[in-house]
Amino acid sequence: MNDPKQRREPTLDDVYELAKENNRMLHAMRRDAFVGGIIKFVIWIAIFIVIPYVVYVTYLEPQLQGIQSAYQQFNESAGTLSGAANDLEQLKNQVPNFSDLLNQFGGGGN
Repeated sequence: MNDPKQRREPTLDDVYELAKENNRMLHAMRRDAFVGGIIKFVIWIAIFIVIPYVVYVTYLEPQLQGIQSAYQQFNESAGTLSGAANDLEQLKNQVPNFSDLLNQFGGGGN
């Protein structure tokens, strides 16, 4: 019985059953490949879009807001100092000979 010479030829029904089984396996493989592709796509989207966004919102945005507010305060302080320097320059221009003015009123040390 185990002699290879005594193998029987497959019938048409056997070939049909094998073809149906192959067809089911091929459809399952295509379905698994399609679902696997969708899952890979979702994972890559999560890696390159979702995770960086969550990290930005959770960790970086508060730090950047603190840096931005410090920068704005610095600019306001610099503007105030610049304004004070301009006011002092205008006062100096309005009273060009302050030492002469002091001499007129006897306040000069010369």
